[in-house]
Amino acid sequence: MDDMLLHIRVSKKLKEQMQFLIDEGYFNNQAEVVREGIRSTLLRYKSDAQRTENKRTK
Repeated sequence: MDDMLLHIRVSKKLKEQMQFLIDEGYFNNQAEVVREGIRSTLLRYKSDAQRTENKRTK
């Protein structure tokens, strides 16, 4: 896998919420939280994007 480095800024509140999930044992670090958030978002919109693409190709 070719990993790419991505720099992001988050609010203090968002960082605290991320840290809570880490402290509770849901994730090991901030990078895991962010990767899971991106994966979840991509999956959520995948079906919408596919429907839109299917309409364009008809």
